[in-house]
Amino acid sequence: MEAVNNRVYSIREVVALNTTSWREDTRNLINKIAQELGGGQTFQQVRAESYEFLEKRMGVSLKQRLTNKRRRMADEDICKSKRDKLSQVDIIAEDKKLIEGHTAIVKEMAIRYGAV
Repeated sequence: MEAVNNRVYSIREVVALNTTSWREDTRNLINKIAQELGGGQTFQQVRAESYEFLEKRMGVSLKQRLTNKRRRMADEDICKSKRDKLSQVDIIAEDKKLIEGHTAIVKEMAIRYGAV
């Protein structure tokens, strides 16, 4: 009974995630999923899977948006090191709908993979 209560509490925590601290919350959930799946290089695979699901669900190309953003920054003479530091998470952060979608997808993945 205690194990069931702990599981329900964990699921409540996942469902209660909000979009104000979404970067940290989704990173933590992705870490939990990766640990559940064996750790190590799994983190990158889980993150890539979340981006793939986001692209399919929202009908966007994060890679293309990242490329476009870097080109715009180059046109604005922003240094190469700043352009290279951009990631797909930064692209997600620019669009409220993508933030909502990414948060929802990571929540679903956490429940599916038993990381709660």
